[in-house]
Amino acid sequence: MRSRLLSAMAAMAVVAASAATAWGQDGSIPTGPHQESNESFMGWIMFALVVVPIVLMAVLARRRAKTTPSKLELFDDTNFTTEVLESRMPVLVHFGEEWNVSNRAALSQTELLQYLNRGAVRVGLLEIHDCPETMEHFPGLEPPSYLLFYGGKKLWHRPGLWQADDLQEHIDRALSREGF
Repeated sequence: MRSRLLSAMAAMAVVAASAATAWGQDGSIPTGPHQESNESFMGWIMFALVVVPIVLMAVLARRRAKTTPSKLELFDDTNFTTEVLESRMPVLVHFGEEWNVSNRAALSQTELLQYLNRGAVRVGLLEIHDCPETMEHFPGLEPPSYLLFYGGKKLWHRPGLWQADDLQEHIDRALSREGF
């Protein structure tokens, strides 16, 4: 639906731009005091047909990104110790920031890891700016970062963007070393 709307808007903008160019170069527009008002009117039409839809799509995309709920567990200062460090299962924590573009890209990989490891490894998200107490234990951590915890200790840390299959290999290797 959205791609059809974008295609229709783009087609309208091309037709309007072509018509405005042809209308202005055709010579059929009479010269005189009304020519300036016609050019001004066409400027506003072009503005409405080109700029307004682009701004509208950007606003809608931003709103959708904010309202799309993540299926990941959420960790914070109040539950990090009990849910991560004291967990009987291994826990993969994605340390990120909501506004960070690379973090948004990494979230899809994290959700895929959650699906691949359901029942074996808990996977969750920790917003670093909302958790200053927890972040005191991880100085210099840059988002996005992945940390795997098991038995109250950190098994490994992987900063940056990673493909889910690469992360899965690291998870499997780290857990096999721990006898899990």
